[in-house]
This record gives sequence, structure tokens and C-alpha cells, in this order.
Amino acid sequence: MQGKEELPELMIGDRYLVSQSRRLADIGGCPTFAAQNVGASGSSCLALAPSSPSPRLPEILMLRHDCLMSVYAHEHSKGALWVICGHPPGPPLTDGFPSWGENQIIEGAVRPLAAILLLMQEAELTCRAIRPDNLFFGSGMNKLVLGPAGLAPPGMHQPLVFEPLSSAVCHPAARGDGTLACDVFSMGVLIVSLCFGEVPLKGLTDEQILERRLQMGSAEAYIGGRSLPDGLASMLWAMLSDDPASRPSPSDLFTMAPSKLFSLRPESPARVPLRIGTVDVWTPRALAWHAARAPVEFSSLLQRQVIASWLRNELKQGRMASLIEQTGGSFLPSSDRKAIDPATLAITRVIAILDPSAPLFWGGRWFWPNALPQMLAYAGSLGDKRQNEERDVSMITSFIMGNPEMFDHPLVPEAQKTQVMELVVLGQRTGVKGPDRIRRLPYDNNPLQVCLSPRCIVDRISQMSGILSWAEQHSSENELPVEGLTRNGLLDAEMRSFLASHFARQRLTSALEAQKAGLPIWNADLILLAAVQRVAEQGAVPAITRRMFPLLKQELRHWRSRTGRAKRRLALEDAVAQGNLTKLLRIAEDPHGLRLDQQTAQRAEQEIARLVHALEPDPDMSARNKRLARNTGEFVSLITGIGVAMTSVWFEFCR
Repeated sequence: MQGKEELPELMIGDRYLVSQSRRLADIGGCPTFAAQNVGASGSSCLALAPSSPSPRLPEILMLRHDCLMSVYAHEHSKGALWVICGHPPGPPLTDGFPSWGENQIIEGAVRPLAAILLLMQEAELTCRAIRPDNLFFGSGMNKLVLGPAGLAPPGMHQPLVFEPLSSAVCHPAARGDGTLACDVFSMGVLIVSLCFGEVPLKGLTDEQILERRLQMGSAEAYIGGRSLPDGLASMLWAMLSDDPASRPSPSDLFTMAPSKLFSLRPESPARVPLRIGTVDVWTPRALAWHAARAPVEFSSLLQRQVIASWLRNELKQGRMASLIEQTGGSFLPSSDRKAIDPATLAITRVIAILDPSAPLFWGGRWFWPNALPQMLAYAGSLGDKRQNEERDVSMITSFIMGNPEMFDHPLVPEAQKTQVMELVVLGQRTGVKGPDRIRRLPYDNNPLQVCLSPRCIVDRISQMSGILSWAEQHSSENELPVEGLTRNGLLDAEMRSFLASHFARQRLTSALEAQKAGLPIWNADLILLAAVQRVAEQGAVPAITRRMFPLLKQELRHWRSRTGRAKRRLALEDAVAQGNLTKLLRIAEDPHGLRLDQQTAQRAEQEIARLVHALEPDPDMSARNKRLARNTGEFVSLITGIGVAMTSVWFEFCR
């Protein structure tokens, strides 16, 4: 049995040697590999390979704190991003929680993490990565150390138990950027875990955890019936509140002391539950969640005014009941949009009224609008399951971006409204429409987004130069037959969208005109790659030039001059040897030179026609003059010269 083929080592930033064959335990939700700092006597470090980092990763990596794992460098190799960092100080908390007392928890966990959140607050960032496998405890330290943040989409790798309800109901890819209040909640779950020595609700499924939290409230579900240190109880009940506004701020936590008390307004359940389907619900928040799970039953209750009556009589929520009674036709936009289902719209609106902190519910799923680009990226990474998910998310995105007025409504929570408008502006900025606009959205939203083409997604390409390197390695006739090359081009639609976004970000729109000029698709792709080679100052790509030579040689047929064609063919061969795409295109596609060639050919044809006309016999010439002219050497020379000239012109331009 043959051993597994070893991957080559990579040099990152001319300093760090990455051993791709030595994979270690993931850190920050990223594949992690052993690395060495060749400039520091081969000292050991880690190389992290993010596939979908935060668009604000460079800002996040600039943060510095003793309790935040330091990042040495972040560089690209073959278009793929690598992040170099030191080793964690010890094992992650998933290996076991330390036995800390109240003061140790405050000094070793609450204040250090609050200090990191304060840094993020100042930079208008969120962490969204406070969880046991990203927190480390060293035997010689009395503080927790947080692993690198921003290496994955916000909240993507967070266990459901560590997420507030506002994102726990969403698929991990749909959780959005979140707020610092989300980080405070995650931090609260961590502190409770330190107090109990285990994660709350251990052993339950995500569905069971969610059900219990919605019925009881997260704080009650996590803490109820168990004792907490006296100095931490008030803080933890506030941190685990399902109302983001009730959670303490990072500065409140940084100044935490055992004597500090936090006020909290508890959510009172109904005196009598409301039955929806087979489930009894006690709170508006639980009702909102079950409305999404049982829309048919919920619509029936809504139409019969049962929900409004329950809110008014059992929860004393008169204003909420009045708003819900207004649902229905009043929520429809003024324009006649037949595609909008009034029942779907009403359910979405009522959910927002029942729980203003909830995410948007549309198309049968929960999501935050600013997560839609990441949802598209996630769908693009699903391989064989990509098509259905990509279609569904694309339809939702297209609808929201095409109907922004629906979300500019007084009852739409401000966070949702703002995110929808930002999404619309992002889409309009591209200047493209239809499927291309949706396909470009992940790249326009995140300059570090890897290319989602199924052909190169495993290579994690997030720079334009990476696409050129990939094409150089995969342009052989075995991988791309001639028929496929002429019909589909060198690239695919995903690669073109990736490049278009990067060109637009650098204001290099001239390269994009080839896609609109009606050129053969292989020719338009070649123009894109030539622009990449120029902008990225990439080296020679002889494999691509050799592959394109036969097609470009065919383009020389438009030239009339045989001498000109021969010279250009030699020049093409020289450009092929140099691997220079721009030079190749300039030789094969020279509009000015081609126009001169055609004008010269036209003049030659006109001259031939004039000479032919001159040689035609004159009917008025007398027989005597004809005999004299034929007998003179001058006439013979004239005929010979004309014949040679006509032959030369014919061979040059007309053959």
C-alpha cells in the first residue's frame, strides 16, 4: 500500500516555512499546520488556512492584548491567505474547565475578555468566537487566552448553546455580524460553564436546547435550580438575558467586582398558555419562533384574532396586540406586486412585532440580512448539494434587493431595515443586474472571500493572481479540450465574477468591457487574464500562451497581407515563448494595424483594376498603330512590368 503523497512546503512572507503535510488541531475554526520561522533559528509556530475569513480580518488581527493569541503575519501564497501565529499557551477548555473560585473567575476570565471586547468596541468590531475550543488555559497562567478571531464568518463555529436567541435560531452561516451584546452573551455562557465545570444543558440536542430556552428564557434554562457564587449571580443573570439591551456592556464587566449588582427586568410568562399546533407557548418570543415552525396554524390563529386576544388578556400587552391586529392588507406595498404572498408577509411582520430582537424570517428560514452574502458563499461551498441551496438563497437575496421598499416600514426593526438598505446599496454599486449581481455579492462584500468556483475552491484563492496561477496549471488539453475551450472559455462564471469584483474594487473597469463586447468567450477570458498579469505583475504563463496560440493564429486570417501575416505569426510565437498575454493580444488583435492592412489591400485592388482597364484594347486605335506598338521594345517592357506588378500584388493580397 502506497503512503499518502506529501504536500510541498510553502514559504510565507519569505520567513515562515509551512509544512502542509503536518496538520494539527484546528484553531479559530481553521485548518492548522505546523510552521517554522526560518529567520529565528527555526522557532516553531502555526499556520492557519482560513477559507472564509471576516472582511475585516486585517483590522481584527491588528488588535493586541496579553490574553489574545498574537498573530505574527498574514500573507498570500498562490492567491491563498495564510495566517501565522504562535502556539496556544496550553490546552483548550474543551479538554476540561479549571477549578476556579469567584475571584479567579473575575480576574482570569471576566476582566481579560471584557478588555478584549473593549478593544473591539473601540474599533467597531465584534468577536463572535468566544467558545471553549477557542479559549486556552496555560498551567503557568491564571488567565484564559482567546484564540484568533475573524478567521471564519461571525458566529459560524459557535455552538448553539453559546449563541443568543437572536442568532441561535439561524443556520450558522446566517447569523450575521452580530453585536457586542452577542459576545457578552457568549461570555456569560462561558462564565457559567466555569462555575459549573461543564457547559450548560450538556447532553441535550440543539433542538431541545432551543425549545427549553424559548419556553423558559435562556438564563433560567442555563442557571435555574443551580447555585452560583454570590458575587457572580447578578452579573450572569444579566449577561444571559434574551433582551440584548439588558446585558451589561464590556466596560461594566471590566470594572466587575463581587459587590457589583446588575439590574434586570424579567420577562413574565402568560397566565394561560397559547396552544399552537401541539405546543403550548408562554411568551411572545416563544410564539414568534413557533410561528416560523408552524406557519399554517399560526396564520389561522392570526386571522381569527386569537393571538391579539391572548396578548391583550394574558400578557397585558395591549400595544403589541393592536399592532398585530393591523396585519394583513395594510402591510402590502402600494405597487401591485403579484409575487408577494400576503400571508407570508403578515407572518414576517407579526414575528418582528412579537420579538423585535429576532432576525428576519423569510422564505422559510431565519437570517440576518447582512449575512446573505455569507449565505451565498456557504451555498457555493456545498459541492454536490450546492445547486438547491444556492438557488433558494439567490431567490431570497434577489427578492429582498429588488423590493427594498417592503422593509422600509415603521414596524420593521431598525437593525433589519439598516442591513437591508446596506445590502441594496452594495448591489447597486456593482452596476450589474440579474444573476451576475447575485453571484458577485459575496466578493463585493468581502475582499478576502475565496473564489467559489467548484474548479478551484479547494485552493482557497482570494487574490486575482491566484486565478492566473490556477489557469496556468490547469489549461492543458487533457483538462480543457479544444471544444470546451472555444465554447466555455478558460474560466467559468464564478471565476469571472470573482475577477470582476476585484477589478471594480481597484477601479480597473476597462478589463471588464471585454465581457460586454461580444467577443468569443475564450478571447474575453484571455483579456481578463492579461489584465491580471499586468496588475499583479505576474511572471510568465507559457502554458496559457501555448494553449491560446492556435486560436489566436486563426485570428490572423483577417489580415490580407501575406508578409504581414507571416511577421505576426513569428511575433506570436515569440510572445508564446515569453508567456506574455498582453503582448500576445497586442499582436493578434491590432485594430489600427488591421485597418491599415485592409486599406492597403483595397488600394492594391483598385490599382489592379486600373491596370486591367489600361490594358484593354482601344477600339478606335488603327490597325497601323497597333502593329507599330507591338513592334517596339517599349511596349514589351511595359507589358512585362505591368505583369510583374500585378502578379506581386495578387500574391500579397489576393491569394
